[in-house]
Amino acid sequence: MADLNKLLTPLFLNEKEIRRIIELMFFSYRDFTSGPDQILEKMNFGRAHHRVIYFVGKQNNLTIKELLSILKITKQSLSRVLNQLVQEKYVILSIGEDKRTKKLSLSKKGIDLEKKLSEIQISNIHSVVKKFNESDINGFKKILFSMIEEKNQIIFNEINYRK
Repeated sequence: MADLNKLLTPLFLNEKEIRRIIELMFFSYRDFTSGPDQILEKMNFGRAHHRVIYFVGKQNNLTIKELLSILKITKQSLSRVLNQLVQEKYVILSIGEDKRTKKLSLSKKGIDLEKKLSEIQISNIHSVVKKFNESDINGFKKILFSMIEEKNQIIFNEINYRK
């Protein structure tokens, strides 16, 4: 196990230390996604499928427009993934109030898959954060939030703090 004290540096960060943060983000994200990736690979799905399943599960009746705004991908990229999820009955596509609006929700099969994938990541995060105090965790969340571009912080807040 790496010595955590070797990762902690004074507040001034030189390029070497910033590169270390880049590497920490790379390795932590790789390991964070590895469990779900293994499950998805067996289904011929990838991370794009996971993202769609996650956010459609987070907000029932999410519109395609809203999903595109969250994921920041093209309609063409979403179309390929979404068509597969609809065809394999993980996602239900329905018509909204006007005929042009399409709404997305998870089927029972989709709910089960989302739960299975999220449980792995929730367990992973829980096992790590329980080793830290509330102040450390809040500091970490502040850093992550601050790394999000301002316009995307608005989207993050909208999907997390809806009334």
